Amino acid sequence: MSTLICRAVHFGYPEAADPIFSDLNLTLSRQARTGLAGRNGRGKTTLLRLLCGVLQPDRGQVEGTAGVRLFAPPAAPGALTGWEAAKDSAGPYRHWEAAMDKALRSAGEQDLARYGELQQRYADAGGYSLEGRLGEALAELDVPQDRWHRPLASLSGGEATRLLLAGLFASDQAFPLIDEPTNHLDRAGRELLARFLARQPGFLLVSHDRTFADLCTTQTLVLNRDDVALNRGSFSAWRARHQQQLAAQADRNQQLRREAQRLTDAAGARREGAHAREAKKSGAVDKGFEGARAARQMKRALAAEQRAEHAAEGRRAAMHNIEKRYPLSFAAHTRGDATVVAHNLQVCRVAPLFAPVSFALEPGQRLAVSGANGIGKTSLLRLLAGDALPHRGELKRSARIEASVVNQEPAWCTGLLTDHLARAGLDETRFRQILAALGMRGVQAEGPLERMSFGQRKKVEVARSLLEPSQLLLWDEPLNYLDIDAREALEAAIAEAAPTMVLIEHDASFVAAVATAELVLQPAATATPRHPG
Repeated sequence: MSTLICRAVHFGYPEAADPIFSDLNLTLSRQARTGLAGRNGRGKTTLLRLLCGVLQPDRGQVEGTAGVRLFAPPAAPGALTGWEAAKDSAGPYRHWEAAMDKALRSAGEQDLARYGELQQRYADAGGYSLEGRLGEALAELDVPQDRWHRPLASLSGGEATRLLLAGLFASDQAFPLIDEPTNHLDRAGRELLARFLARQPGFLLVSHDRTFADLCTTQTLVLNRDDVALNRGSFSAWRARHQQQLAAQADRNQQLRREAQRLTDAAGARREGAHAREAKKSGAVDKGFEGARAARQMKRALAAEQRAEHAAEGRRAAMHNIEKRYPLSFAAHTRGDATVVAHNLQVCRVAPLFAPVSFALEPGQRLAVSGANGIGKTSLLRLLAGDALPHRGELKRSARIEASVVNQEPAWCTGLLTDHLARAGLDETRFRQILAALGMRGVQAEGPLERMSFGQRKKVEVARSLLEPSQLLLWDEPLNYLDIDAREALEAAIAEAAPTMVLIEHDASFVAAVATAELVLQPAATATPRHPG
C-alpha cells in the first residue's frame, strides 16, 4: 500500500487524564518527504509508534504499515558493530542470514524446505543487494570505512546516528519514520544529512530544527491544538501561512468582542426601558398602548441578546488552533560584571583538543561556540563553568561570578519536580510560570520526570537555569527536543534580556537570532570570534 491510513484512531496512556488522539483520521503518502511538527507532549513520538506498530490504538485502525521502520536516537547498543546495527536498522536481514545458515548446516528435508522459504523472503526484500546499497548510503553520509566495523558504543552520537539512518534507507522496501535525528549532529553534519534526505523518495520526519526541516521536506503534518492538518510546502512556508491565519483570527476575534459588547449594552438599555414603561402602566390613561410599547422594547432587547450570543459563538469559533502564550523572562539573571577573558586557551586530554582560542566576553554578549563533533566544545564550556580540567593558556573570570549551566542531558531525569525544586531552593510558582511560557502547563508538569517526554524534561532543564541566580549562562545544546514555539519564546526572551552567555547550539536559525559573536573551534588553526551571518 502506498499510503499510511489512520481510521478513527483513539489512543491514551493509562496515567494521563486526557487521550493523546481522539478519532484521528489521517491519510499519508509514502512517496512524500513529510515533516511532523507540534508542541512537546502533543503526540509526535506517539504517532510514530502507532504507525510502526510499537503501540496499538485503543480504538480504530492503522493501515498500510508493512515495511514501516522507526528510527530513534541511538540507545544502548550492546555489543553490535556499527555495520551490524545498520543492517538491523534496515530490517531482519541478519536474522534471516543466521536462520538460512542454520538450515543449511542441518541439511534435513524440512530444513532445506525452510531454507528455500527464507531465501525467497530474503531475495524479495533485496537482501542480496543490501550490503552494496548500505555501503553507498554510508559513503553519502560521510561515515569513514574505519568506523563501520567498530563497536557502535565506541562511536560518537553523530556517527551512530548516520550509521542507523544509512541502514534505514538502504532497504528499498522500508518507509522510514525518523524521530529527532539531529540532536547528535553538528551544523555541518545536519547540512550533510539534510541533503541526503532530500534525495530520498519518502519518509516522515520529526525535527525542530527549522533550517534542517526546510531543506529536506516537501510537506508538513502539524499536530495543532484543535486538529491535525497536512500542509503542502516546507515548515517555514506553513509557519508563515499559519501566523497570517492566527493574525486574521485575532483581528476577527477583536471585532466580534466589540460587537458583542455593543449588543450587550444595547440589550441592557432596552431591557431597562421596557421595565420603566411597565412601571408607568399603572398611572397611564391608555395602559394597553404603554404595555405594547414595553413589549416591543423587550422583544428588541431579546433580539439584541441573541445577536450578542451569536457574536460570542463567533468569537469561540475564531479561536481555532490559537495557543495560549505566557511571557518568558530571565527570572534571576543579572549582568553584573560578568566578564570572561581567554588568551591562547586550550583544553587538554592527552593532547590539546582544539587550537588556541582567545576571546573577551563582556556583559550582555552572547558567544556561540561551534566546531566539529568531538573537538571539545562541551569541555570548553565545563572549563568556563569552573570545572578543574587540564588546560593551557590563560582564563580569567570576574570575581564572584555565578554561572548557570544547561546540560545536554537534563540534570533532573527521575523523581518528582516538586522534590527537586525544594532541594534546590527554587520557587515552585515562578518555576511553573516559566514552564507555562515554554508551553508546558498543568498536568504536564505533574508526576515522575521519567514519564515526561524528552522535550518536556529539557524544558524543565532550561527553566531551572532561568530561575537560578546567575550572571553568566552556559548552555550546552539547550534546544535538543524543544518544539518550535519554545525555541521562538527563548529567542524573544534573550533578545529582550540580553543576558551574558556562552552557548553550544547547532540550530542555525536560533544562533543567527541570539548570538552576538561566534567562536569556531578548529583542530589545527587559531579560531577567532566572528559575527554570524
